[in-house]
Amino acid sequence: MARTYAELNTNLNTNQSTLIDQLNGRQGDANREVFFQIKDGTTPYNLEGKTIALFAKDAQGVIKATSTINDQTGISFGRFSMIIPKEFYQASGAVEDAYIQISSSDKVISTIPVSFQVIANTMLVTQTQSQMFIDSVQSLIDDTNQRLSTTTTSLTSVENAVEALKVTIGNLNDQYNSDLFAKKANDNEFKGVNTFDQKIVAPNGVQGKADSATQADNATHANSADSAKNADIANSLNPANNQTVNDLLVNGIIKVNPNQKIYHTSVTLQPNLNIDLFRICNIVLARFGGRGVTISSWTAFDGKIPLGYRTASFTSASFSVDANVHTVNVWEDGGVYNRYRDGNDSGGAFHDADGSSIWFTKDDYPE
Repeated sequence: MARTYAELNTNLNTNQSTLIDQLNGRQGDANREVFFQIKDGTTPYNLEGKTIALFAKDAQGVIKATSTINDQTGISFGRFSMIIPKEFYQASGAVEDAYIQISSSDKVISTIPVSFQVIANTMLVTQTQSQMFIDSVQSLIDDTNQRLSTTTTSLTSVENAVEALKVTIGNLNDQYNSDLFAKKANDNEFKGVNTFDQKIVAPNGVQGKADSATQADNATHANSADSAKNADIANSLNPANNQTVNDLLVNGIIKVNPNQKIYHTSVTLQPNLNIDLFRICNIVLARFGGRGVTISSWTAFDGKIPLGYRTASFTSASFSVDANVHTVNVWEDGGVYNRYRDGNDSGGAFHDADGSSIWFTKDDYPE
């Protein structure tokens, strides 16, 4: 079957958007392969060493992102194919906004606006709500789950060892409480042959027959000391205590404590434009907001993301001012840079900013 390439041009004006029929799909479609041809004017664009990603905000306003490249045989001539995940075909209707992003290392070279349609599928028995999908985040989550998936086995082994130790300690205590051991406070009867290397001290005298008598007062409690030692070992292995474990392997799911603290701070990026930051574990939710927002194009904001909430690696975030979507770069040092022109010519009355993004952080928890 002959391949049909969707042709995109890096010289498109930012107000233009290319309709990609090959991206059109029906609800429930999954892993569609779409072929693209990128040109710079009339010249094929060499994409060797470049990163290519598709970003979209679907008909319900939910953000999707993927960079799954399949066919790269013509990459030096700007030809490639992408596998489009099923999450792009959850909400029916035309996407609110979408673009192909070309980047090299941490620099964005070009963004090409595109549009496509998701057709409602009335044959679906059940339909799920559209969910955010970012393949780099999903890959990290899948990798983390894989690494943690075998930890349950190790924890179970520790718990089994503790239970076995408890049984051993219980048996020792039962033996100690029986008549198998001499006890200082009790009456003891020795029926076997006993040899004492030291003197036997008997302040009230020795009754019965004896060839010799040596001290025996301190010979009765070795087992009790061993029991206490074993109890200390059991306590140290108790998984309820706080412990540092290297290369912990869990089989199953580790759930976050519902009482886990959520850290929050708010930063003013520029006059009237604020960002609320919420952190739980190593995930940060950033919510943009403000009224009367005016954005200068291609400039860095005055405000920065504070320590404790900064991204683990360079990422992009987006929000809207009235009807216009703005994409900003978020850097590891907390800097936020606006990549787009002033979007306040959309006819909105108040220039309201609204939107949210998420990223991972490696920062220590904020104080």
